[in-house]
Amino acid sequence: MLLVSVTASAERDPDARIMITAGMLGVAAMAVQNALVQTSLRGAPPTAVMTSNITRFAMDIGAVVFSRDPRDVAAARNRAPHTWSAIVGFAVGCGVGAACKAAVGLLSLMPPAAAALIAFALGFSIQHDGSAG
Repeated sequence: MLLVSVTASAERDPDARIMITAGMLGVAAMAVQNALVQTSLRGAPPTAVMTSNITRFAMDIGAVVFSRDPRDVAAARNRAPHTWSAIVGFAVGCGVGAACKAAVGLLSLMPPAAAALIAFALGFSIQHDGSAG
């Protein structure tokens, strides 16, 4: 997606085939990320659930304010700080990403893309039993 977007340049028509292709590559990448968590990282928390985090946080606030069951209130008070930190981290990341995009354009996608490639390569260097190979 990065290569297609940078090659096409940001000034291109967003309805052009090349930009639609770049968008669809992004959708495919998100699908792979979600499938990876389900198949290869069993037991790991989902990595693409911001809507669920916000929904859970809103429900927890509602439970704290309106619930009459002290167990529900206690559970919500315990969950809320963890969910809140994920929401704040996501928002800060979005802000940093927007600032980088404004400063250097689509090339701002290079560091996260490079980090993903390094993680991918490291994944192949570790054997299934967890030892380095």
